[in-house]
Amino acid sequence: MKLVFRTLYSIVLFGAGVLHFTHERGFRRIVPRALPLRRAIVLVSGVFEIIFSLLLWVKKGQQVTGKLLAFFMIAIFPANVYMAVKRISIRPGEQANPWLLWLRLPLQLPLIIGALTLGRKDNG
Repeated sequence: MKLVFRTLYSIVLFGAGVLHFTHERGFRRIVPRALPLRRAIVLVSGVFEIIFSLLLWVKKGQQVTGKLLAFFMIAIFPANVYMAVKRISIRPGEQANPWLLWLRLPLQLPLIIGALTLGRKDNG
C-alpha cells in the first residue's frame, strides 16, 4: 500500500512541478501581488516539487524528506487560500468554480499527513 501511495504522491508532485514551468503565468496569478519576485516563487516551488517527487524514492533520509515535504505543503497553503478568496482560476480568462477552490483546501491536510507518514522509519 505504501508503494502505491508513494507512487501517486510522487506522480502528483512531479506533474505539479512541471506545470509550474509549462503554465507559469497561471500559477503566478495565485501568488499574492504583495510578494516580490512572483515568477521566481512559482519556478522555485516547481523545482521543489520535482525534487520532492524524486526524493520520495531515496531511502536514505526519508525522515528529513517527509518533514520537509510536510513543511512545504504547509508553506504553499496560503497561496491556495488566496486563490479561493480571490476566486482565481489557474487558466487565465476562465472563471474559477468557487466551490472547487474551497473544497480543495482540506485536501492539503492528507498531503501533509501523507508526507509525514512516508517519512516514518517504519515506512522505509
